[in-house]
Amino acid sequence: MASPSFEDLASWDDFNIVSPDNVDDPEDPRNVDLRKLPEEIEQLDQSIAELEANIATLRLQRAKLLDQRALIRHLSPDLLSRIFELGVHESADLLLNLSLVSHHWRSVVLSSPTLWTYIILDSNWSWRIPSFLRRMRAHLQRSRASKLFIEIDFRHVDSPLDTETILLGLKPHLWRCYSYNVSVPDWFRMRRIQEHSSTMGPALEDLYLRVDSSDSEYQEPFSIFSQPCPRLVYAMLEHMPMECLGVPTPSLRQFHLLRDARCHSPAKIAYPFNQLMSILTSSPIKWFSVRFAFFTIDTTEDVFRATPTPQVLPSLEGLSFDAVDAGSVSLFLESTSLPALQLLSVNSGVELQWLTQISLAPSRFPALRLLDLRNCLFTGPSLVPLVRALHHLPQLTGLGISTPATGVVGTHIFDMLAAGPDTLGEWLLPRLEAIGVQNCEDVTGHELLRVVTARRGAAAPEVSNIVFLKITQCLLDPEVLERLTQLVDTVLTVDTVRTV
Repeated sequence: MASPSFEDLASWDDFNIVSPDNVDDPEDPRNVDLRKLPEEIEQLDQSIAELEANIATLRLQRAKLLDQRALIRHLSPDLLSRIFELGVHESADLLLNLSLVSHHWRSVVLSSPTLWTYIILDSNWSWRIPSFLRRMRAHLQRSRASKLFIEIDFRHVDSPLDTETILLGLKPHLWRCYSYNVSVPDWFRMRRIQEHSSTMGPALEDLYLRVDSSDSEYQEPFSIFSQPCPRLVYAMLEHMPMECLGVPTPSLRQFHLLRDARCHSPAKIAYPFNQLMSILTSSPIKWFSVRFAFFTIDTTEDVFRATPTPQVLPSLEGLSFDAVDAGSVSLFLESTSLPALQLLSVNSGVELQWLTQISLAPSRFPALRLLDLRNCLFTGPSLVPLVRALHHLPQLTGLGISTPATGVVGTHIFDMLAAGPDTLGEWLLPRLEAIGVQNCEDVTGHELLRVVTARRGAAAPEVSNIVFLKITQCLLDPEVLERLTQLVDTVLTVDTVRTV
């Protein structure tokens, strides 16, 4: 079924009922006659019925002939199986529908192991676990030796016996699991998962672990795995200590740590800094993000030396701190050298000492091009250290401003970006090509237009034109937006209200 569109408007079904052609109109005076029909009319009615039956048969024959010559029937089973695989990858529920189209399609579906590799338990199965168990066993059998995608939300499984049955059914097949996504309500369930995961690891490429229990920092940490994960590329731990990974991950590219936002105490799920550095330096991680985190340190760490040696993270290209205190951000940036870092996204409140540190040591961040600031102050005295730091980062080509601390971003930062040497002595961020603003209720587009026009009119080779704008959840003047689209190559507006 196609997605809803504008054409669905004003198309109420009860206003579009059409009477079938073969239903007699009771108001037709020719039908108001109780006498027996003449034999000649009865013969005509019989002929009409026979002709209509013949027409229905001919239409069925025509449909069968069209079906036989349909192009899809000429596809080989292997190619048809591959098409099915792409569809099931987008929506696992498509599998059952495919098997109901025809005998041929069902035969292809049953003979394609890769179509049966998705084992998903979500809220739709919470009240019918026995049905899920039957489906799980069928998928495990029909998938043969193909790699498995497993997504189990045990928060929808009330019975410990059902949990045990699911884990016992999966255990012999975890050696071929490439994507493992598991959520549990408490640490007891996570311990049960650990006890049944001894065979998992060699094929694992994608990992997501989550526990809802708010007292997890009081539990003894343990590793879910008992053998290395040489192919693991992506790992996300939500409200879980890093010990849960606890095995070599020589191919890890993306690493995400998320603390439960419901925990207000910074001591909840604190991450030991030296342990974090050990993971980051032992894997070729390209993207690292941490949310609601708090780093802990001990007195034996190198960071307490007079001149500590920065840990080199040669592969890290993207770094994100969301709701992380400024002290932890500073500690991370002071303790590392990031020669490949291109994007830095920070939400640490109004304190910007970490940005000042970057600007004073640009040699440790030579590739930095994109800076994304959230929940900062862009008005008053706080603007001074921000602009001073940006003066020392002329290599930046993109600047993001999201959800300013006061709710408004003001015009001063844009005035600085539009001002030239006559005002500031030099251009601020001369190579700037992209600006993104999000959830800034006072942004109307006029301030962006000033920046765009000022830089286009600079006529200086060292000053780049703005070629990309992204405006999200702002109040835009439609006339200004039209002007921006004429001057800027790409203008994206997402969830943005256009003012009148």
